[in-house]
Amino acid sequence: MELQPTKEGVYPKDKDDQVISNLFEITNEFERFNQCNEMFCRSQWDSTVKSKKAIDWFKSMLTNNLKFKTTDGYTQKDFALRNAGWTMANLAMERKQDLSRRDGFLDDITAYLKPSDTKFEVASAEEMSLQIKQVGKLFGADMIGITAVDHRWHYSHKFDADTRTEKPNNLSDELTNCIVVGTEMSYDVVRTYPSALAGVAPGFGYSKDAVILQTLSQFIRNLGYEAVSSLNDTAQAIPYAIQAGLAEYGRNGLAITKEFGPRVRFGKIFTNLPLVHDKPINFGVKSFCEICQKCADACPAKAISFDEPTDKIINKSNITGIKKWSVDGEKCFSIWANQGSECGICIRVCPYNKGHETAIERIYFRIFKRLAFSPAKRIALWLDDTLGFGKRKAPSWWWKKNIK
Repeated sequence: MELQPTKEGVYPKDKDDQVISNLFEITNEFERFNQCNEMFCRSQWDSTVKSKKAIDWFKSMLTNNLKFKTTDGYTQKDFALRNAGWTMANLAMERKQDLSRRDGFLDDITAYLKPSDTKFEVASAEEMSLQIKQVGKLFGADMIGITAVDHRWHYSHKFDADTRTEKPNNLSDELTNCIVVGTEMSYDVVRTYPSALAGVAPGFGYSKDAVILQTLSQFIRNLGYEAVSSLNDTAQAIPYAIQAGLAEYGRNGLAITKEFGPRVRFGKIFTNLPLVHDKPINFGVKSFCEICQKCADACPAKAISFDEPTDKIINKSNITGIKKWSVDGEKCFSIWANQGSECGICIRVCPYNKGHETAIERIYFRIFKRLAFSPAKRIALWLDDTLGFGKRKAPSWWWKKNIK
């Protein structure tokens, strides 16, 4: 398959492809990924992984008739908080342009208003890029990067949530820039993984993304340009986050950021607004992951590899033709379905997952970054182990945390 996009000006045609090849080793067998084979989509149509528990898990995210337990972290209060966190994301998901669409995760979010008939003249793409980041931060983004559209990361087909079949991925070729928005998930809540309580972290992360994407997209449309908001649809977020200079790729299959480690949710905006592009970064995640196997050790499903990066395919939920660490999605999701909520242990135990709220946390985070981003990575790992970072906190601890 031809890896270079055919449209002029689309990444990486106007850049050195070696930049991204240093982060992902792409082989000649590369194929664009079909969204229908994404694990959460497969659990809705593929008889080899579909189960009543999986279906119940999806339904549980959209109801207030909660199935709860007396176990700490899985009580009515925990599930109530988890589902409340998803509210804005669910509202975006249910916003339909017509009856054949289900927005939010599996389709782009329906625009509030069309672009203005009057197009704002962009005198400087560099200045506009800085202002887009300024506006995004105003609307609540914790990090923003900009890159060019790269069709390698766009799904060959989308998954239709209504019919449980595939449908075309028809993003306009006129949208040549991608704005990547990242929002932090709560450090203290993530420390309680696995629990229903911790499920509020990704839920509220997606809800914040939905608000930011819709407001920032509408700002762009008010300037007279096209802007399409995208959560978990249209294209894979992790490669875009990496190309936009926000993260590197980790052993746990997640985007690792300097600021928050893997504790980030990403959204995307595809636009024709003139912008300049950020460059990928390299702060040593791959070399750190090579010596650190905490996520693989801690994974209850044994879904994370201890081995070197490979282009070997585990199952149909892995992309073909990229040499990297791949997670066994079938094993991973089986844990989610069985416990009725997200797992997230691989996020909790990752040494790059650090808090910033207290003075002690901020001081240690600076020390850790200096060591982890240097040749002294083993010292950083030893220090993390010695101080007990990554250990689970009881969900009841979080509920009582601010009660005096």
